[in-house]
Amino acid sequence: MLTAKKIKAQFDLTPDEEKLLKDLSPVMKIHRDRFGADLMTYILSYDHMADFFPTEEKQNHHAMTFAGWFMRLFSGTYDESYFQKLRKVGKVHVDINLDGHLVNATMTRMRQFVTEVIEQDVPAEDQAKVTAAVTKILDINLDVLTSSYRQAELKKYFLSARAESILVGLIERFTHGLNLVLGIALAVVSLAVVWLFVNDVRNIFYTDHLETGVVAALGSLLIIWMMIELLGAEIQHLRGRHIPIKVFIGIVIVAFIRKVLIGSLQHATEGDYYVTLIDYGARVGTLVLLAVVYWLVAHADRNKRPMTGPSPESSARQSSWEVRAKDMVWTRCCSSATGNS
Repeated sequence: MLTAKKIKAQFDLTPDEEKLLKDLSPVMKIHRDRFGADLMTYILSYDHMADFFPTEEKQNHHAMTFAGWFMRLFSGTYDESYFQKLRKVGKVHVDINLDGHLVNATMTRMRQFVTEVIEQDVPAEDQAKVTAAVTKILDINLDVLTSSYRQAELKKYFLSARAESILVGLIERFTHGLNLVLGIALAVVSLAVVWLFVNDVRNIFYTDHLETGVVAALGSLLIIWMMIELLGAEIQHLRGRHIPIKVFIGIVIVAFIRKVLIGSLQHATEGDYYVTLIDYGARVGTLVLLAVVYWLVAHADRNKRPMTGPSPESSARQSSWEVRAKDMVWTRCCSSATGNS
């Protein structure tokens, strides 16, 4: 919080101007009551302001309060007590949710009133310096009164920012914990898939249909590949890296291939060899469509990669050329120096 001395120094309110304002007090005292009534009428002209002053008694009381504030402007004493009172008034304005725009508008009205009094009752040769002093003390009053609004806004911002930061931190920790749980679950499922693959390979030697066991083992192998890709993507995510979307498209392609293999195997075991051309065409078309999407995504990822610098071989060749050029320049300089001598 700024001290009274620092506030006056920042607004360049000199002791001579303080004395000038004090000398102006008898002139302003004549217009004190008129100022209070005029400002009260001006404030009541705003919407909903009459709710703050429901009775005539309260209106008269606040008109006298405005008149007292008006006279303190020309007291000539602007110490810590003076600014403390202003801060207390500003805090009351904030507590009652008074619009800060009204404070600024009221100060403009007050400036107009004082200017009219100066033009009317102050000699012409003194009006310029008196107006300058009055402008400074009014600006100081406006700054101190509105500082309560600024502090309230900053307090609200910092509290909301701190709450938001805490909430985001908790969500980030919760998300990281979920990622760890997901990684552990993927590892456990991967072990189960490996065991499934081992069983499928073992069943190859104990089944009457060799192709059935081979296709089943191949399907389990594809699942292992899917788990490897998912684990790799999850590890990259835990390290804060971006997961390429083509990984998931590749997993979908592999899962679809496995589904086709298992489907053909089921048809073979059930003795249903009637597979229409439309069925195979749909499967092949789906695979081709997924392959095209995969290629487009991979091509877009390659285009997003930053431009790389020259290769080590080209850098080495460039360095050798620079050395040779420097040697040639040095040789010419030496030969020209020898010729001149």
